Amino acid sequence: MRLVVFGGWFGSRNLGDDAILIGLRNVLGRAVPGVELVALSTDPKYTERVCGVEAVKLRSPRGLVRNREEYLRVFEEADGCIVSGGTPIYDYGHLSRAIHMALPAIKGKPLVFFGVGAKPLSSFKGREVTRLLLRGASLISTRDAQSRGVLMQLTRTPIVVTGDSALHMEPVAAEKPSEPAALICPRHLSLDHRRSYHQPLSSSEINRIRHMVARAADHLISRGYAVRFAPFHTVPPDDDRQEITRVLNLMKSGDAMTLPRPASPEAALRLTAEAGLVVGLRLHSLILAGLSGTPVASVGYDIKIDGFMELAGASRYLCHAEDGLDALSARVDHIIDDHEEAQRTLTDNVEMMRRRISSESLKAARLLSGQPP
Repeated sequence: MRLVVFGGWFGSRNLGDDAILIGLRNVLGRAVPGVELVALSTDPKYTERVCGVEAVKLRSPRGLVRNREEYLRVFEEADGCIVSGGTPIYDYGHLSRAIHMALPAIKGKPLVFFGVGAKPLSSFKGREVTRLLLRGASLISTRDAQSRGVLMQLTRTPIVVTGDSALHMEPVAAEKPSEPAALICPRHLSLDHRRSYHQPLSSSEINRIRHMVARAADHLISRGYAVRFAPFHTVPPDDDRQEITRVLNLMKSGDAMTLPRPASPEAALRLTAEAGLVVGLRLHSLILAGLSGTPVASVGYDIKIDGFMELAGASRYLCHAEDGLDALSARVDHIIDDHEEAQRTLTDNVEMMRRRISSESLKAARLLSGQPP
């Protein structure tokens, strides 16, 4: 069976999207032995090297028209199409999404939305375009309840909540360092939220979140933790290194270390496994930490953060910008003071998500092979 996969920014050097594609490769490989995936990627060679998945060049609408024979052949040769994550449903970029998600219907190929994320759709155009696109889907699952809530308003197709496909990466062996270590993974925040792919934030909210992260880092150092900052995305304009610099400038202590971007999702997974706790604003720093069994704390600036923390049973370790500058430090204290329970709850809920994803992959396999799901 040959499946076209698209919907994430594969090839963009985003470790989260890379992790999703690797996890999808693993879980579909178990559900459909011998399955061949071909991903639409901004950088096919990078995707093939890092994710181990065949890839073809993702085109803009204009580039797609110029290369339509190549695109039509990719979809023609496929047995089905998978729309995956991170978040392929949002309130802009409608033309590109409409073209790509309409191609399966044009070529008569079954379409599956697998563990997708969705942002709120406030415009009439966004809702109506998405409503039309969902009509072509035979099976829909989302990675969190918030995304399901967005899509349920637009389709009668049943929607189940599973989890993020990155949870089907293979765990890595790692040793905890002799001194307790905390990994902090900020996320580039901007008033130009579309270019940075997060929900709208005011300058006041962005400033408060940065101060919250800086105070939490200082607090961890005061409690004897070695603090390490790690960027998960370093391609402008969405460059986490800029955010790390801003947070470091707000800290009172100069003892924190900044690491280079991990070379692969596996390297990022190892970093989370070596830490005693992870403070993550990058969603996939939380997801990989969950896969590693490392307790997590975060600030909810986007519904995808709230969604994962809820499914992970970690909502008590989540705060928001309006909760006060010391709120994140307090959540970190909760983890440190009750580390074993935080770890056990997270591990149990991650295993639940993994089972749901596996079950959905079997349903997708039956559908794509022509059987009732």
